[in-house]
Amino acid sequence: MHNHQSCGKEQRAWLPLPNGSVAPHPWCMKCGVVKNLTEDRAKKMGYWMNLLAEIASSFGISRAQRRLAALALQAYDGFDDVYSMTGEAQKKVFAKVIKKYFGISESVVYSFVR
Repeated sequence: MHNHQSCGKEQRAWLPLPNGSVAPHPWCMKCGVVKNLTEDRAKKMGYWMNLLAEIASSFGISRAQRRLAALALQAYDGFDDVYSMTGEAQKKVFAKVIKKYFGISESVVYSFVR
């Protein structure tokens, strides 16, 4: 992933917001991705790694399984991109990875997310 470079004010794209109105959205001049302007902000990778460790400790998950889950999150394209990713999308990816490597239901994983 690269550092996003937002376009200038005059180049912003007018796009819809979740409430039905429209607003000018900045976009990255390097890759073209549009910046997430909703209240559903993504969290940095450290938050998810701490949460992974908390869940693993609560359920007695082995270090090998923890490492595999951590690598899967890091390998997921755009997971740690707080410029364009939404928090809800991150939650879904995180829950699927934890379910796959820890065998814990997604609803239990969601109960740990703050």
